Amino acid sequence: MDDQEKKISALCLGPKGSGKTTLMKKLQDAEGIDNTYSPVSTIGTNIYDIYYLNKHGKKQMLTVREVGGEMAPLWSNYLDGVNKVIYVVDTSNLCQISAAAVLLYTLLAEPRLKTAKFMLVLSKMDAAYRQMRNEALLMLQYARLRAELKNAPKLLEASPLTGEGIDELRAFLAESKQTPPKVTA
Repeated sequence: MDDQEKKISALCLGPKGSGKTTLMKKLQDAEGIDNTYSPVSTIGTNIYDIYYLNKHGKKQMLTVREVGGEMAPLWSNYLDGVNKVIYVVDTSNLCQISAAAVLLYTLLAEPRLKTAKFMLVLSKMDAAYRQMRNEALLMLQYARLRAELKNAPKLLEASPLTGEGIDELRAFLAESKQTPPKVTA
């Protein structure tokens, strides 16, 4: 693993077609995002440099690796050193949410992510209606996650097309990095 690989402490994960790439491009302030295209699933990974202002007003950069939903069986290869996970779920596609929940629970149970902060992003809120949001939360058993997990995911409603939730997501990424727990022999 080269130096660039070691610096990546944030992952963007979620099922195929959940809107991860468009969300990352919007977060990156990429110019020329074509909102009329038919998205193509990411096969492999994409790397995004996200810029933000720290609490002292200094411009900082954080690198986020987006791993395609098609690669879910291989996600475990990218978990070392990760302290933030953005997990994206398409709220306009209720058929996908049960599978998304299984993948999310697998990540939450992963020992290497025990201290990682999670952001559960309900994406494509512009294409969903309020009842779909509520059904998605019910299917994901979000209330139970919040009640039972010490490190429960934060919830964010977002739309990469309208920009809803982008500032909140950037703030989540800008939060101070966690210090790894000390290991005693």
